[in-house]
Amino acid sequence: MSLIKDIVLWKYERASWQWDVLCILILVFIFFTPKIWFDKREKLATQTSRLIVKAEGFSLEKSEMERRVKEISGNENAEILDIREKRIPNGETFYEIDIRK
Repeated sequence: MSLIKDIVLWKYERASWQWDVLCILILVFIFFTPKIWFDKREKLATQTSRLIVKAEGFSLEKSEMERRVKEISGNENAEILDIREKRIPNGETFYEIDIRK
């Protein structure tokens, strides 16, 4: 227990072998830790966008819809998350499409 406490509190003299070992361990950790351990892209909130398109001329066939969404958004990696059909008071229909960037 005292060894762990000494390491955590860094109680070793600067010229001691323990100091050297701790410094080497820190350097090994810095230079040999895989970058993926610190890559937090997947853990961050997902960036989403919403497209609103008129229903006329917009196909609900999956492959065609994905192609059009990628074209409209300008993002080849766009992924459709949700589609909602909406109507405005004059009777015109449109789709709200949530996409992941």
